[in-house]
This record gives sequence, structure tokens and C-alpha cells, in this order.
Amino acid sequence: MPYNAWRGAVTGEIVAPALLEWAARMTGCGRVERCTVRPLSGGSVSGSVELITLHMVGAGSATREVQMVRKRAFPHEVAGLAAAQEIRRNATAIPELIASGDDHDGPWLIIPFTSGTLLSDQDAPPPGSLFDSLARLHGHFRGAANVPAGLPRVDARWWRQLCHEWVLPQLDRHGGRHPSATITRASALVSLIAAHPVVPRTLAQLSPTLLHGDVHPGNVLVNGQEAWLIDWGSSRIGPAMLDLANLVTFDSEEFAGYREAWEQSTGLPLDARSADLGYRWAALQIPIQYLPWMIENLTAAEVETALDRAEQALAVL
Repeated sequence: MPYNAWRGAVTGEIVAPALLEWAARMTGCGRVERCTVRPLSGGSVSGSVELITLHMVGAGSATREVQMVRKRAFPHEVAGLAAAQEIRRNATAIPELIASGDDHDGPWLIIPFTSGTLLSDQDAPPPGSLFDSLARLHGHFRGAANVPAGLPRVDARWWRQLCHEWVLPQLDRHGGRHPSATITRASALVSLIAAHPVVPRTLAQLSPTLLHGDVHPGNVLVNGQEAWLIDWGSSRIGPAMLDLANLVTFDSEEFAGYREAWEQSTGLPLDARSADLGYRWAALQIPIQYLPWMIENLTAAEVETALDRAEQALAVL
């Protein structure tokens, strides 16, 4: 049942066997009466995203609907989310990967559609289930044990590539939106940090794990006390605190909950000194990692503030 009705759609066989099996299990209905598809807006790193609605029919002509999200994905996005399925039963913030595959346009994946509100649109703190799930994810894959091949790894080489092949070209591309002094400062700082000896020295002290890689309020969907991590397009291997530092501080109640869940799930104490160093590294990586987005979307004053944070983080390290 291919769908190709709008430009950029995720084409291919929508109602794949894995999808049918999942829909039947969720609804108790064994037959698809019809399928509707409409586009959804995707995240900043996603390709086209579609909402699939299966109209199911069961015994006695009972009807039910079930909805899924189908999106273009990166290979490492599929690999990271697929690996996280190992702990999904006890980590409720990790979405179920219903199906994935490749077609002539590249990889795609399907996850359940979940109603809720982005954390960025709320004033409430993140639900505790989010940090419980992150702790279980990080603890299960601590030391990068059993992570799939092909996932990007946050190391000195990756850092240089991030700076030279992503951040600096984007500064050149969008630099006209800001005063030349701001762009000159940003370029000089990124060039300095790209090859700074503090990078390999710090990363060598931090145990890697499987990361969502882009945990911020716009990628957390909330409904009551439940939360879901959406958009795994930045999934990678790296220091665990990169998944926390955009949301909570090291001395917060939420981090205390994360620590408790980590220790409960692993049976090991969380190394507080390593976690503190992880936060200090995140204070450097995060403003640099998001600098291209900030250059394109924020004011010069906000960009300057991010550069201040990166300089301060470098000095602390």
C-alpha cells in the first residue's frame, strides 16, 4: 500500500508485516479496512515525517483505530533506537521501534504515535520517568558494552570533525545574519577548541555509553507523569551527562532521581566525580554543538552568551 501523494513523502510499503502484527496486538482486530497518511512536522534533523492511521476491523465488525509515526531516519538513528529496545520494558521513555527498513531513498522507521505536549511548551519540571529511563539506558550500556557498530562516538576525532566539518561551515553559511565581530569570535573559538588538548584528556576520563544525544525540552513529549524521548537522530556513544545537562543541573532533585535509578538498575554506585566532570564537559560541548542552530535562529546577543559559556567551560576544564 504505497503512499506517494505529497512531495518528500516517506514512500514504500506502509503496511508491512511487522506493522500489521503490532496493530493487531494493540487493537485485537485482525484486518486493516483502510489506511490514511498525513504529513507531520519533523525535528531539526529529521527528514519527512508521516502520521499513519490504520482503521482496523475485528470480530463482530468491531472497529478501532491505531496510529503510528513513520519517518526518514539516519542509519545511526535506527541503530541507536533499536539497541535501546533491550531495556524499553523497564524504561518507559524509550519509544517502541515497531519496524524499520530501507528503500531507494534510505532508512526509515516506525514508532507509535503518542499524544502529549512538548516539555518546551510547559512550565512543569520533567517527569521523573524520563530520568529513570535515561539512567537505565546509560547504566545498561555503561562502558559502551554491546553497542551496535556504526554509531558515532564522542572522541577527539569526532570532536574535530564536528568543529571543522559542521560548525565552521555553518558559521560561514549563516554568518551574514550577525555582526562580523561575533562571527570572527565564534570561528576563532571553535578553531581553538577543535584541537585543544583538554578535549582528549577530558574524554579519556569519561566512560562512554549509549546516548539519545539530543535531549532538550523540544525532544521530550509529556503526558501527565509520563515522558517519551522523540527524535533519535543524534544517537551516539559518549559521556552520559550529555543527555542530562540540557535539562537539569548536577545538584538538582532530578539528578538525584537519576542517580538512584542508575544505582538500582546496575547495582553499582554512580561515580559522582565522573558525573561532575561529565557535566563540565557538557558545558563545553553543548554550546558548540548547537552553535549552527543558534547562528541561524537566535540574536547576536544570544550567540555571544553561548560563546561566553563555552569559553568559561574551557577555562574550567
